[in-house]
Amino acid sequence: MIIYTTKLLRDRYKLNMPEECINNTDIIKAVIEKERGDRMLEWGAKLFYFDRRKCIQLSHFASKFTLFLCDIKVKELSNIGDYICGYLYDIFSDDENTCKLLERYFMSTPIVCFDKLTDKSAISTLNRTQSDFAFDGYRFYDYIENGILKTRQINKEVNTNWLVTQKIDGKTIYFYPKERFREMLWERYGDNE
Repeated sequence: MIIYTTKLLRDRYKLNMPEECINNTDIIKAVIEKERGDRMLEWGAKLFYFDRRKCIQLSHFASKFTLFLCDIKVKELSNIGDYICGYLYDIFSDDENTCKLLERYFMSTPIVCFDKLTDKSAISTLNRTQSDFAFDGYRFYDYIENGILKTRQINKEVNTNWLVTQKIDGKTIYFYPKERFREMLWERYGDNE
């Protein structure tokens, strides 16, 4: 899995890009070479702040499935694959068959690598979701109960009730990210189910 990051995120989290890595360079380059261009295995990531805490918005290139990770410390960034996995299983917890496909999805891309975000469509999706859904983080105040931010609820809401658009063959289609991600999982990994 490749997570393409904005410059601000790279700077704040002191991320090394593949060409700057000293350890595991061959593995990282091999993963990036194999997975680059496969939008099912690519995510965009952008840093924003909520209540003076670092938060990361992730957007799946192919389906625009979006996750918000809040109050992520620098040392926790290495667990980002686990966070993605956890939220995806949580969001699809009501669908046992899709959860089986998620297992196949994660088995197909077990290593998480970071690279520079240059995809204009992904940048636009990240910017629009941050401004129009999250209201630059201010909407998250609605999800605080007893001093706890309900990120599971935020992530379910943005993927089940937030309508997004995408141009395919010159035609604009409208969809909910959860439904689209599920369809794509079934198209790609559902052949043996």
